[in-house]
Amino acid sequence: MTTAMYQGTGPPALCLEYRPEGPEGTMTNHPPVRMPDRRVLRIFAFDPMTSRLSGRFLPLSIPFEAELGPGPSGELIQVVDYDSAHDTWYSPVDLNDPFLLAQDGLRPSESDPRSHQQIVYAVAMSVIERFQRFTGRRFRWQGDERLRIVPHAFEGRNAYFDPERRAVLFGWFRADESDTEANLPGQLMFTCLSTDIVAHEVTHAIVHRVREMFTYPTNPDVYAFHEAFADLIALFHHFLFRDVVEAAIAQSRSNLDDAEALFSLADEFGRATGRGGPLRSAIAGDRAGPPDPRAFTQSTEPHTRGAIFVSAVFDAFLTTYRDRIADLRRLATGGSGILGDGELSPDLVHRIANEATTNADRLLGMVVRAFDYLPAVDVTFGDVVRAVITADRDLYPDDELRLRARLVESLRQRGIFPPGVFSLADQALLWQPPQQPLSLAEGTAAIDLGQLVRESTVKLDQTASVEGSSERSRRLFRQARAWAKTHAYELGLDPAVGGIEAHDIHVAFQTAADGQPRPRIFAQFVQRREDLEKNDGVRIHAGCALVAAVDGTVQYLISKPLPFTDAAAAPAPVREFVGEQDAAGTSRLAGMQSWFEAVAEADPLALWLEEPAINRLSFARLHEEAGDDSEGDAS
Repeated sequence: MTTAMYQGTGPPALCLEYRPEGPEGTMTNHPPVRMPDRRVLRIFAFDPMTSRLSGRFLPLSIPFEAELGPGPSGELIQVVDYDSAHDTWYSPVDLNDPFLLAQDGLRPSESDPRSHQQIVYAVAMSVIERFQRFTGRRFRWQGDERLRIVPHAFEGRNAYFDPERRAVLFGWFRADESDTEANLPGQLMFTCLSTDIVAHEVTHAIVHRVREMFTYPTNPDVYAFHEAFADLIALFHHFLFRDVVEAAIAQSRSNLDDAEALFSLADEFGRATGRGGPLRSAIAGDRAGPPDPRAFTQSTEPHTRGAIFVSAVFDAFLTTYRDRIADLRRLATGGSGILGDGELSPDLVHRIANEATTNADRLLGMVVRAFDYLPAVDVTFGDVVRAVITADRDLYPDDELRLRARLVESLRQRGIFPPGVFSLADQALLWQPPQQPLSLAEGTAAIDLGQLVRESTVKLDQTASVEGSSERSRRLFRQARAWAKTHAYELGLDPAVGGIEAHDIHVAFQTAADGQPRPRIFAQFVQRREDLEKNDGVRIHAGCALVAAVDGTVQYLISKPLPFTDAAAAPAPVREFVGEQDAAGTSRLAGMQSWFEAVAEADPLALWLEEPAINRLSFARLHEEAGDDSEGDAS
């Protein structure tokens, strides 16, 4: 074959040639074409019912994995499609098949298990990517582990994350015989086809990875926060789809308070199980009238309690959204702000959608970034408020959009605020610095922060080599543990009883208001207090999370103490601090024990089983019990 050479007069750099190098003489490109950065896969428009009625699928853009295997099986996600009810393995989809690459993956289908595999993989990767973007670090499971997703794990109206199996398990079931709104009575339903349910369950797995101790329900807020955060991720995921947002704006004439579909969670699942509507709505509860703080203080069921937090976040979002589009409405109406009859201008819809998606992104980022500012154990919604404010003020000190003020006010109206603060101003809600100067890089047992920063920086580069990173990580954790033991008193931990472990230490590179990166070091330390346990199988933990600058200077301490064995033995410089921690720890222990007793009293099996009721709480059991009433869900 004759090689076709460039003969023109343009720059030589544009010269391309054909070479018969492929198998059996097929042609390859020279220079080689760069591997794509993104992969587009089609999913249902939140669920099969919505796609069936609208005739539309949604394109979801996710990172391109060149080495993605059948399953799909990638670096972070492994889809394992085993149907235990029928003892059947379904054929795994290969998304790197050239025919699938050419058509944005399979067309979503309720009857093709391979498209189910595609959907759970696409949504899971999208959720992980957003978490990475907001936290400023590449996400990894423990070591070389991957999250297993089982689309057809069991027959049942449920889906849940199983920490022990490190897997997200989805059920399938027959629709309720009374479901005649959009599905067939008795129709076969798959929870894995609901974008909302997949996003919700994968978020549970992410929360468990970054705060492992949040699976110990030491107070009524722990599981409620799990549920609230998972709902927020799933609901804000709707704003990734620009067509959906613009349609909601056009149909509601810019009044998103009326855009129920945009703020509803798992609509098809709710209808198929006889609820007559979605599992939960972020705005429905606010239509009954002004928020009532008693609803939060009197509720202990995690979904109900978490839903109140979610409604406060979306209240802040809608308040900001209305403020941000007021000028656009005035421009479109000659100053009146009152829209006339007829359809909205496409240009106006487009501009309003920009504000909606930008504000949704900003508000979700506030909540996600707060994760690194949460305590290591025993989280409460009061802690969440302080974490959100501290994390956001570090990056956006001016709060030009007044998002922090509006969120704090929305939460206050619902009875959610930190106890013991003298004000709800930013300064009063910030986490406090250590009482004595504290550094990770100086003094006895200093940590090699240069190695930590290098390790974290390399992991941000997808093309960089990370050979030997596991051994370096283990060495860093050993150093961190030794540092924590040396500085136990300063962290609010008791050096006399041991059991101090480093659960995490990493660097995050977050973008501030001025567009510049703000590197921060985050660490978690947990101490098991076997001396305070009652031999009933309930574990008791103290913990401390900290935030430090890259030079090692500790900026914030977030401690969850327990009573000290001998607070008076603390060195003089920290004795006052240790006394305060001892008092706070005594109060915290009493609160935990009171909660454990309340859970046992509410459990009808507590008298018949030796295992403590609090230890039998799990995501699977929580969702099974919640599915029995209208407040529950499969997610």
